[in-house]
Amino acid sequence: MKQNKVGFFDSVKTRLIAIMLAVVIVPLAVAIIVSYVTSTNKAMSDAQSNLEWQAWYVQSLFVNSVDTNMRMIQSIAGNPTIINYVKGNDIPYDAVQATLQECDAVMNDGENTSVTDATGMQVARGKGDFIDVSEREYFKEAMAGNNYVSNITISKSNGRRMVTFACPVKDGDTVIGIVHRNYDLNNFHEILEKESDNAFVVDRTGMVAAHSQYIIAEGEHDEVDVSSSEFYTSGLDEGFYKNASKSFGTNYMAYVKEPTSGFVVVTATSESEILSAARKSATIVIVVGIILLIIASIISVLMAKSFTDPILAVEKSLDALSDGRFVKVKKHDARKDEFGSISKATNSVIGTLDGIVANIKESAGEVGVSSEELSDMADQISQTAEDVSNAVQEIASGATQQADEIQSASENVGRIGDAVADVQNSTGNLSDIAQKMKEASEVSSNSLHSLKESSSEMTAKIDDISNTIQATKDAVNNISEKVEGITSIATQTNLLSLNASIEAARAGEAGKGFAVVAEEIGKLAEDSKQMADDIKKEMEQLLEQSDAAVTAAEDVKQGNNDQQIALGETLDAVNGMLEDIGNTVGGVQLISEGADTCDNSKNAVVDTMSALSAISEENAASSEETGASMQELSATVTTLAGSANNLKEIAEKLNEEIKFFKTDSGEQPTEPAE
Repeated sequence: MKQNKVGFFDSVKTRLIAIMLAVVIVPLAVAIIVSYVTSTNKAMSDAQSNLEWQAWYVQSLFVNSVDTNMRMIQSIAGNPTIINYVKGNDIPYDAVQATLQECDAVMNDGENTSVTDATGMQVARGKGDFIDVSEREYFKEAMAGNNYVSNITISKSNGRRMVTFACPVKDGDTVIGIVHRNYDLNNFHEILEKESDNAFVVDRTGMVAAHSQYIIAEGEHDEVDVSSSEFYTSGLDEGFYKNASKSFGTNYMAYVKEPTSGFVVVTATSESEILSAARKSATIVIVVGIILLIIASIISVLMAKSFTDPILAVEKSLDALSDGRFVKVKKHDARKDEFGSISKATNSVIGTLDGIVANIKESAGEVGVSSEELSDMADQISQTAEDVSNAVQEIASGATQQADEIQSASENVGRIGDAVADVQNSTGNLSDIAQKMKEASEVSSNSLHSLKESSSEMTAKIDDISNTIQATKDAVNNISEKVEGITSIATQTNLLSLNASIEAARAGEAGKGFAVVAEEIGKLAEDSKQMADDIKKEMEQLLEQSDAAVTAAEDVKQGNNDQQIALGETLDAVNGMLEDIGNTVGGVQLISEGADTCDNSKNAVVDTMSALSAISEENAASSEETGASMQELSATVTTLAGSANNLKEIAEKLNEEIKFFKTDSGEQPTEPAE
């Protein structure tokens, strides 16, 4: 029988490998994704914390500079000498200038502190010429009574970029002037450069005041307007956000607004820099995952092979069994696991079936031989019965003729005295006829003896045939019991498959591979059970035929026994007839010897002839009964011959059906391909 080719994707081996790889790949992919997301989130969280800390730290440096300058000019603005000087009191300018220079020396930043009156004209400076600042924003704000830090301004004298700190000079509650001091933004660039890789300060108009990466100056780096950025437009005092632009790429930015000046301190880090560590970690995890995947693939192939090899071996064995060949599973029956148990159970079933089929073949052969012998014997008995029937018919004809002649003699005995000469002649003829009857009766007796012996032999043969059929029936019953065992094994295997499927379902994803295996085992168990049911049906038919043969043999045996009884009665009658014929011969001799005294013995002869007539009639009746018995025997023998032929046909059919099994096959199952 040609095996059905299983497709690559339908193979249990492929499915097991796919399931085991999925068991490895899915957690591995999840682990990589989780690791990447976790490390990315951690890197992002760390970057946010770091950037926010840097922003606050840089903002503290900026606040320190603002507070230092603001406290310095506030201390000058509150100095009585300065106040009296601005009011126009008689205060020497040198004293005022010395105070201002002393403050500049303390600050030591190369900048100059100035004092203006209410008109905006400078009235005192640490150094340099006086200028009018009445149009400057910081003058107006300070005259309004506010401490103020200006936006970016460009020095008219030297073109430097700077901010100006200003505070009012008050006489009581009246503002009589301001103190202001400049701060070079390049100084803050140096601070930013030392403390951060990427940080900058933005004034209230959105212009970058100072940057850690470069100096903003004419001819070196143009001013940058960032008024459209989120940190400027959000209206919040602090925050963290992602910024993407064509010029600078993707960056994450933290910002803090300085409360006194309203300037915003911003720190930034590129996305690639933040995620580089996470990507390196993910790369390492992916490389390790690929290595693990290769190892898992090798293990999956080996495990799938260990599962499918015994299944393929059992499949080849069952395929051979479906073709009538008994091929046991080799190698895998030594395993200690469930596949070893399946292989052993399969080998046990095959071995049992092999023995059963061998016994059936042997019994079928014996039945065939016995049926042929019975058929030949029935033909011989039929021929013998026909011969005996013919002989009995002849005897019956002779007996009838004898009865007619005796009757005729009895009628003419009254005239015997007148025809003594005729009687003498008749007695001579009667003696010859009697002698012939005796010889014919002896032949009939010998034939009946032979027929009785043949009937006895036929009874013995029928007993042998009955015993052979009974042995065949017992063998068939034994086969049925073995088939019941096969059905039980298939049922238990099916239950085992069902239990394995339940356990695989409980195991969830990890048990899917075993669930597929359990399903395939269940299918094999169903096929085994179906095959066992088919064998059982064949055995039931054979049992019915064997019962019919046993019944026919019993009927033949009973008919033969009846025939033996009839033959015995016929033989007794023939022997009696021989004795009577002998008496008749003696009587004829007496008639011949006493022909002279016939007249005197007329009455005695009449009586003797009457008795002889009755005996002849009895002989005729016995001959007719013997003929009828022989006809019955012939019909019985014909029935026996028909039963023998039926038994022979049954044996031939059984032999033809049992040829399906090749008990002598030495083929071994091919090991599954690697």
